[in-house]
Amino acid sequence: MKASPSCEGKCFLMFWVVWAIVGVVVWWAMNMLMTGKAGGTGWWASLIVALLGSWLGDLILGNWLWMWAGFNVLAGAIGAIVLTWLWNLMSKQLK
Repeated sequence: MKASPSCEGKCFLMFWVVWAIVGVVVWWAMNMLMTGKAGGTGWWASLIVALLGSWLGDLILGNWLWMWAGFNVLAGAIGAIVLTWLWNLMSKQLK
């Protein structure tokens, strides 16, 4: 998808804003579901994992369904959910 000349910088910035919003919302929801609290020990690591999953989901699953500012919101949410879930399973095993 080629951005129009009038929105090149703004669209690039909006991509990263949408990416961050999707990652943080999924991180919060998954932590509430899996641990019953939004924070806790290792919350920085789980936030980074959710953001990484959001980016990887968009990168791997590509452009389909709900696109917003060039970011695939559904694919980003799927990637963040999967990676956060795996992270929570791994961190429980290490305790």
